[in-house]
Amino acid sequence: MIHLIWSIINLVIVFCFLFIIIGFIRKKRLFFNSKFKIVSIFILVIGIIQVISAANSEKKTNRIKISNDYNKKNLSKVKKVTLENNLTFDINMHVKYSIEQTALIPIESNSFLTGFVSGYEWEFTSIETNNYTPSEKAEFTANGILKWNLFGITVYSESKTFSGIIK
Repeated sequence: MIHLIWSIINLVIVFCFLFIIIGFIRKKRLFFNSKFKIVSIFILVIGIIQVISAANSEKKTNRIKISNDYNKKNLSKVKKVTLENNLTFDINMHVKYSIEQTALIPIESNSFLTGFVSGYEWEFTSIETNNYTPSEKAEFTANGILKWNLFGITVYSESKTFSGIIK
């Protein structure tokens, strides 16, 4: 529930920013003569800075290479694991395996958020997993950082560790 409230707060701030921009364009300086002049100017300045910085920032792929020791000519298989299931969003992970004769060798992994992710950013930092054979299951430990953003600024970073079995 807290994730939903945080996402709604982010949406309200974005709509306030858009309202301030439209009001500033239509009414010029008269718009800032209201009771909330300081708050309006602060949201406008922070919003413009965030728009400019978002255009210049690089997106991380959240892709981690696990092994280079496999036959690149072999077929591969991808297994999906849901690391966390919240009310508004899920943290998912894919593990790509190379199909060898006796086992599946983990090659790479990536992790991502799906759902209503307004105000959140997921940084996948590490994964540990072993080979996967058809007769037994592979265990994994994945780490990452869930960043709680308010209007693009990280307010809180939550470290997360997930352990489980890949079926």
